Amino acid sequence: MTETEQLEFIITILKTYAEKKHCYEKYGDFYDATNQPHSRVFDDGIEYGEIYLARTLLEQIGNELEVL
Repeated sequence: MTETEQLEFIITILKTYAEKKHCYEKYGDFYDATNQPHSRVFDDGIEYGEIYLARTLLEQIGNELEVL
């Protein structure tokens, strides 16, 4: 792969993550982690972090996002 192809691939992967909805978008601002099993809360936190990082990186390079 050329560097351009690698960058395009990375951007595609980032967009896939960034366009997902995280727990607050799924359940609203009143998402209450205290009523969830610990494993679910941990998974929600991981997912939130992945989505947030992907969105932040794409915003830094000027890409527009479309949240599903």
